[in-house]
Amino acid sequence: MALARGDWFYIVMVFVASFFMTRPYLYAIQQDNYRITEIFKNRRLGFIYLFDVCAVVVFVGAWAGFYFVQARAFLGFLTTLFFFVAEIAMYFMEDLPTRKKPLKYTKRAVRCLIFVSLCGTALATCALAVANVRLEDSYFRYLVFFAYQIVFPLVFIVSGNVINVFEKANNKGYELRTERILNSFPNLTKIAITGSFGKTSVKNFLNTVLQEKYNVLATPKSFNTPMGISLATKELDETYDCFIAEFGARRVGDIKRLMNIVKPNIAVLTGINEQHLETFRSKKNIINEKCRILNVSGGFCVVNDELKDIVQDKIDKKDVKVIYVGFNEDSDIRAENIAVSERGSTFDLIVEGERYFAKTSLIGLHNVKNLLLAVGVAWGLGVEMPYILHGIECAEPVPHRMELIEGNGINIIDDSFNGNPTGAKCAIDTLKLFDTRKVILTPGLVELGSEEQNINYELGKYMASVVDLVMLVGVKRTDAIKRGLLDNGYGGEIHIYKTLASAEADFEQRLKAGDTLLILNDLPDIYDEKS
Repeated sequence: MALARGDWFYIVMVFVASFFMTRPYLYAIQQDNYRITEIFKNRRLGFIYLFDVCAVVVFVGAWAGFYFVQARAFLGFLTTLFFFVAEIAMYFMEDLPTRKKPLKYTKRAVRCLIFVSLCGTALATCALAVANVRLEDSYFRYLVFFAYQIVFPLVFIVSGNVINVFEKANNKGYELRTERILNSFPNLTKIAITGSFGKTSVKNFLNTVLQEKYNVLATPKSFNTPMGISLATKELDETYDCFIAEFGARRVGDIKRLMNIVKPNIAVLTGINEQHLETFRSKKNIINEKCRILNVSGGFCVVNDELKDIVQDKIDKKDVKVIYVGFNEDSDIRAENIAVSERGSTFDLIVEGERYFAKTSLIGLHNVKNLLLAVGVAWGLGVEMPYILHGIECAEPVPHRMELIEGNGINIIDDSFNGNPTGAKCAIDTLKLFDTRKVILTPGLVELGSEEQNINYELGKYMASVVDLVMLVGVKRTDAIKRGLLDNGYGGEIHIYKTLASAEADFEQRLKAGDTLLILNDLPDIYDEKS
């Protein structure tokens, strides 16, 4: 095999093109822990690949036409050059800053990006060398570059799977390091929180309450994977009394893996619904996996009282103490006389028969439940009631989770991070409290498997008697919501948009001063129906 003179130019172009071509594929798998199979679900990638095929057809047509021209060598070179320029430009546009959730260039992402680019370049180089030897007419070697675009998805799949073997081993090393760090602090109280909804809110509220008495380290933002927890533990030292870890789960085995790493003393189970039913396959799998968190070592569990029947059958260690919190009369910690308004909430906090008045700036009945879960942990750890009540009063909403914002005379309830059925209904209940014209902007709920259409239909029915104006993002995806609205007698306005950007562009025309807008869920760009 041999490379012809000047082939270095083509090899460089292949590497640059591979770099830009890898990014949208990398973005797709980054959304779900680098699972290569995600590229088959990504509609946007299908659109890009179709565009690629069309570009190949056009440029190959031009290349074939130039075969009969005397200056075909030069024209073939120009055709290939312009083809690479067009490809690079198209893939460059895929990573514009307007993307709602851009590709994160983590160390793992950069390694994958470089590795795939090098593998693709090596493949193209070998194919070019073979073509130089086997083909009598060197003009036909240009077909290598056109064919490369067609087979690139296969290149990405193979090389991505190869590097994932290394990454899994690398991640295992991080997990073992995290486990060693947590084990090195025997007096550290380790608290784990999971559930289909409310994890981050409960974590932040609990952090606020416990800091009244203890030095607390909590995983930041929505970091709830082994790597996220590993990053947080880097800050741990002997000065901390408590470590709070949020546990996320999309598949069977995720909670078990996190439990083996953290080995918590205290567990919090916020609630269970159909969230991530698509990846869990069944509601039974969701229940079994979430309940794994209840097998704590030498501590206690705090559980939403709505799950009492489920939890009693799931605890392996019968001597584990369970504190049930909620609104039921037989709960260990409960709230009564709840008054929720757009200005906040007040309620009577009942703990072991004692009644305390509590107030908070948080809006929504579900946030009262989230506060109760935090109170359950604090009370179990022996935090005195004055500290707890002050922590409740100081609790602040988590960004994009029932966050009340005022903008240009419009009340905005930003619940864009909420994407589960229970949370959606709670957000609508909160919207009822506002004595204004009520508007909902939503793309619907996803990752609900075979139940997705039914749940979105019920969501439409639920909002029908509350809302005055509905703005739906996604023509096909939100059709079930529209049917639910109409079937329940909704007579207000319904406007449907292909993308969130087009909906936001219509705000000025649709919204009026004094309106209350609920932003319910905000899907990544991969769900946009322009793709």
